[in-house]
Amino acid sequence: MEFIHIIVNDQNYLVSSEKIKEILKYPTIKPLAESSEFIKGIISHKDKIIPIIEVRKLLGFESFESEQIKLLQKVAAQHISWMEDFEISLRESRPFKKALDPHKCELGIWIDESLQCMRCNHDGFIDIIKNSVVPYHNALHNEGKAILENLQTASIETALETIKEHGFNTIQGLKTLELEIHRLSSSFEQLIVYDIDGIDVGFIVDGVAGLHQLDEKNYNLGTEALSKSNQFIQFIDHYEENKALLFSMKFTRDVIELVQPWREKVIA
Repeated sequence: MEFIHIIVNDQNYLVSSEKIKEILKYPTIKPLAESSEFIKGIISHKDKIIPIIEVRKLLGFESFESEQIKLLQKVAAQHISWMEDFEISLRESRPFKKALDPHKCELGIWIDESLQCMRCNHDGFIDIIKNSVVPYHNALHNEGKAILENLQTASIETALETIKEHGFNTIQGLKTLELEIHRLSSSFEQLIVYDIDGIDVGFIVDGVAGLHQLDEKNYNLGTEALSKSNQFIQFIDHYEENKALLFSMKFTRDVIELVQPWREKVIA
């Protein structure tokens, strides 16, 4: 029995391929007013209106975009604090204890991981990082290090103006990334078109990792034995492969009750 291996919030799940009609790249989704928190919107595909659900939300996680926006806001606040501590260090001759290496702070680590990602530039997101954040963030840390090493030759006020300029540009660059975070989503997330009782539903996942084969008899027995893990998802069994834990699961018919009211409104 063939299964699709999907990834959601760095966790691994298996979904039977018999119900999967297509796997699509991240589509342009039309939002729905006053829809369920689980429904991201709708798409028109092959003359059908397909409601789109975020699997992250069904599993109790934040959406990918919300998670990344919170990270950007967090590292922006960290760099405001970095500049404040740097000023105190200069004015009061205190040791500066925060990272001077641009690759060692949380933002720098995230940037380095993003630049190494082969998928992240599908919609130009890496180009935005390179142009809007990297030069200013590197300058902020490197100039800070140079100032501290050569403080006797530098005016404190001039040094602080330099740091504030690089810091301001870094924060502005992070705000640009926040506004363009959908580009990162389009690089990573994929859409599974899934048939539930003859109705096509689109499920957004972080990625599709490949195919797996499971024993059909054990799968069916597991289906009968286990109850639903939540209203919309039933976990059937778990497996270990290459030290990774994978969970086989089904989407329940309750998903139809979730999307049907909004589907009927759109079709009408």
